[in-house]
Amino acid sequence: MRKKGLLFSIVAVFLLFLIAMATAPAAWADYPERGKMFDIYHHSSPGSGPDLFVRSAADALARSGIIKSKIQVQIRPGGSSAVALNYLQSKAGDPYLLMHWTTAQLMAMNRATTTMKIQEVTWLSTLIEDSNVLLVPYASPYKSMKELLADAKANPKKISVGINSVGGSEHVMAARLERVTGVKFNITAFEFSPTELVGGHIDVAFASTTESSSHVRSKRLRALANMGKTRLPFYKDVPTLMEQGIEASFSQYRGFMGGPNFPADAVKFWDGAFAKLMTTKQFADYLKKSDTIPAYKNAADTKAFVADYNAELLKDLKFIQENK
Repeated sequence: MRKKGLLFSIVAVFLLFLIAMATAPAAWADYPERGKMFDIYHHSSPGSGPDLFVRSAADALARSGIIKSKIQVQIRPGGSSAVALNYLQSKAGDPYLLMHWTTAQLMAMNRATTTMKIQEVTWLSTLIEDSNVLLVPYASPYKSMKELLADAKANPKKISVGINSVGGSEHVMAARLERVTGVKFNITAFEFSPTELVGGHIDVAFASTTESSSHVRSKRLRALANMGKTRLPFYKDVPTLMEQGIEASFSQYRGFMGGPNFPADAVKFWDGAFAKLMTTKQFADYLKKSDTIPAYKNAADTKAFVADYNAELLKDLKFIQENK
C-alpha cells in the first residue's frame, strides 16, 4: 500500500509538472511570436533627435531583416518624458513595447515625477553617443564663448537659454556651464528650443548636428562650442568647451529600454538584435548622416554604465534644485 501511495504521488507530481509547463508563459521561447507587432516609442517631437534615432533604428531593423515582425514607431510627449515613462510602467511585463532612453528619462525618474522608478527599468541597450553644440543666432552679438560668458557674468539672468525639457540634456548642459563659470542664465523650456532660437526668441540653445546643421549652413545659427569632450566631425572647426578653458563637458547617449518584468528571453533576443543592428549599412548611414558616435553596449553593460552615468546626473540635479 505504501509503494502504491508513493507511486501515485510521483505520478500526480509529474502530471502537475506537465500542466504547469503547458500553461506557463513559455511563449517567449518562440519570441517574437508570429504576427505580433512591436511598439517602439519616444517622448519627444517629430523631427527631433530622439525621433530620428528611433525611426532610423526601427527602419534599419526592418530593412535588414533582423526584425521580421512589423514595427510601429509612436510618440508620447508630455511632462518632460513623464507621460512616456508612466505608460511604460503601466505595461509591465510586455515584451513587445520598447522605449528610447536618454538623459531626459533618467532625470525624470531622478526627480520622482514619474510612477516609474529607475530600479524598475529593464535596460536593453546603449547604441550611440549624441553630442551637442552650443548655438546662438548668426546675428548675435556673441561671436565666442568668451564674449557670451563675460556678458553673462556682468548681467546675471540676462541671457536666455532654451531647453527642450526640464531636467533633460539641454538643462544639464546649461547647469554644468553655470556650475563651473558661476554665471546665471534665464533658462526656459520649450517644445523644441532650436526653433525658438532661429525665431530670435532666445539667445542660446543646444542641439545635435541633425537638428542644427542646416541652420548653420544657411547662416541662421552659429556654433560657439562643442559640448562633448571631443569635436563632432561636422563641427570639426568648433572647439570644445574644455579647449576654450572651460572645465565642463556633456554627451548624451541613446539606447532602448523595457518596462518592469521585461522577460529574460526577450532581453536575450534584443541583445542579439541590437548587436546585429550596429553592423548594418542602414544604421551606419544614419550614424554618418546624424554625426553621431557608435557606443554599443548590451543589456548588462548598459545597466552598469547607466549606474555610473546617473551618479553624475544626480549631482547636476542637486545643483539645478538648489539654484532655481
